[in-house]
Amino acid sequence: MTTLPLFIALAAGVLALALWPLLQVLRRTPAANMARAGAPHLGLLHAERAQLDADRAAGRIGPDEHAQAQAELARRVLQETSAIEPVNTGAQHRKLTAAVLLLAVPALAVGLYGTLGQPGALREAASPATEGATLADVDTMVRQMQQALERRSGTGNEAEDAQAWAMLARSQAGLQRHAQAAESYSRAIALDPRNPHLLADRADLISLLQGPGASAEAAQLVQRALAIDPQHPKALALAGRAAYEQQDFAAADAYWRRARAVAPPGSAFADGLDRSIEAARAGLQANASAGASTATAASAPAGISGRVEIAPALRERLQPGDTLFIIARTPQGPRLPLAVLRLPATAAPTEFALGDEHAMAADHKLSGQAQVVVEARVSRSGNAMPQAGDVLGRTGTIASTARGVRVVVDQVVP
Repeated sequence: MTTLPLFIALAAGVLALALWPLLQVLRRTPAANMARAGAPHLGLLHAERAQLDADRAAGRIGPDEHAQAQAELARRVLQETSAIEPVNTGAQHRKLTAAVLLLAVPALAVGLYGTLGQPGALREAASPATEGATLADVDTMVRQMQQALERRSGTGNEAEDAQAWAMLARSQAGLQRHAQAAESYSRAIALDPRNPHLLADRADLISLLQGPGASAEAAQLVQRALAIDPQHPKALALAGRAAYEQQDFAAADAYWRRARAVAPPGSAFADGLDRSIEAARAGLQANASAGASTATAASAPAGISGRVEIAPALRERLQPGDTLFIIARTPQGPRLPLAVLRLPATAAPTEFALGDEHAMAADHKLSGQAQVVVEARVSRSGNAMPQAGDVLGRTGTIASTARGVRVVVDQVVP
């Protein structure tokens, strides 16, 4: 701690000890009146929180500012909802005297120090450390807030405590403490299980922690939120994202359109949904194109054509009399070739065409497969089985009707 804050803290402590009896007199107010006085402040704090969330969603404030403001609001909620012990009231003149002394003693102390002390020295000592303390202050406040909430556990103020735990979770998330934030959301949900905002926020955080294909818990939380509020924007957006990750583009498009209908116009949230809807449409179009390509391939006659090329680094290995085998196989399943073509090996590119006429078995042909792998191998011995020293190359999985296939021989059989 720097010199100035330390001095102020010590001075405040001494003043507090001196003024404690006076504070006890002033605090003698009926508990019912104080409870009624606190209620409007809590309503204002809730309104401030809603405005903060709206500003963050619209991009008017950044995540650090949002986290700091949420932490301050949560601290104020705790102050407003703290239990107040009722005590008997005293006489009016005693309160007036206490109030006068309460104001006069600190004023007199400050005045004397300003006259007899050296406040400038403290300011000079404190000035170098002023910058950069904000994040540390927020961190300390968040930790203190968590400790205070844990002490308040079971006090009976479930609704207020749930909101305080939610504010703590948002502050922890803003400080990149995602695991702690998830636990705080869990505490808030336990106190207010039918709050769709809390359910959606925890689901979002779980998805952030676990990445694409998040656990079933996140999906269950989203569905619980939608069962409570079918038009909840964040829950709809999360449901759309989960559907998109599973390549269910139609469901993703439907969820995101529903969210877009209730999103604030012109907000960053609405703009993000517009981009997501475009991505879902692109996925639907790609699926349609793939279906059309599959249908075309199925109707085309089976047969593969292309050329084999020997990699430059391996061309010097070729010798007169070497044999080139071009083989089509299923990507998975039996190793028996679907078609085999045997040609003289040359360093120049070799054109080829494979069809059912090159099949080795009547019931195992190219026309019976939708996808195949083509392999080219140069054999010194002319043996149909691979031998050490042979050079080979193969394609990835291709259609059994592919044209213009290029097979590059670039490997040596060990």
